[in-house]
Amino acid sequence: MSKIKRLERLLLSINTKKQFTLKELAVEFQVSTRTIQRDLLRLMEMGLPIISEFGPHGGYRIEHDRILPPIGFTEMEASAILYGLQSYENESFPYQIQSKSVSKKLLQYLPDDAKDHWNEIQKRLAVQFPLPEESLHAPVLLEAALKQKIVTVLYEIKGSKTYCNIQPIGIYNENGKWFCPAYSYSLMDYHIYNLSDILQAVINYEPMDVKDFSNLTIHNWPSKIAPRSYVDLVAEITAEGLHYCQAHPFLKQFLIKLEDGTQWLKGRILTNHIDKTAEYLWQLKTNINIHSPFEIKSIHYRWANEISAKNKAILNM
Repeated sequence: MSKIKRLERLLLSINTKKQFTLKELAVEFQVSTRTIQRDLLRLMEMGLPIISEFGPHGGYRIEHDRILPPIGFTEMEASAILYGLQSYENESFPYQIQSKSVSKKLLQYLPDDAKDHWNEIQKRLAVQFPLPEESLHAPVLLEAALKQKIVTVLYEIKGSKTYCNIQPIGIYNENGKWFCPAYSYSLMDYHIYNLSDILQAVINYEPMDVKDFSNLTIHNWPSKIAPRSYVDLVAEITAEGLHYCQAHPFLKQFLIKLEDGTQWLKGRILTNHIDKTAEYLWQLKTNINIHSPFEIKSIHYRWANEISAKNKAILNM
């Protein structure tokens, strides 16, 4: 039996025992006690918490948590685990220490090119829970974003179907739907695509000039792009509204602090994203003073009047 195979079987064996001795393991594996001792030392070097106990009833035991036998993960499986663990590494999670430990171990053994791929995934995918229903086109668009490729999509908007070439920045989910911000070569501008409106999507491998999105991620794209159709967002927020903006995946990139200590949201937003931005800012209630764009102020004014009218009708009943 090879040494590696023996170590694997030894790990499986001692995981099933509360306590064990060198002699017991030597008989089980038909080797000398010296060999078993060397194997145990090797397992201890690998991180197995083996404790030796002296006395007439002494021997060895595993302290606290048992160690699982070796499990082979593919690089993509490791990336999936790492991504999932991100949500559980904050201080409020009861297993925060263990989550960080798992991530550290996986990253330690990932090859350099796999680490680069993992870094790209973090730049191209943003997930909030609960997740929407599965999208058939999400994997294609994510792959294209990771490889910086162009995708040919059949897109339905307002009842009409259109083929166009887009270069995805990444994908994210929100309010039960998947979205893909991308550069549209048909519009010659940036656009946010609702994946439920995409009927077909295939990566286009024909030689075409692509944009360099190396420094453009799913987390910073609105503040980094230079679209043709945009409005300037300028709004002052109170200290009470700062935490909401810092935690918001879209708004946080626009946060700036002026020399007088006031906190502001400043940056460009796509004109076709005004309604969605208005929804984000509406949650701040009186903790925001919007200077521009006028369109968002108008939306909030309309919503406030609608709520007021409904409440007035109820009060007059």
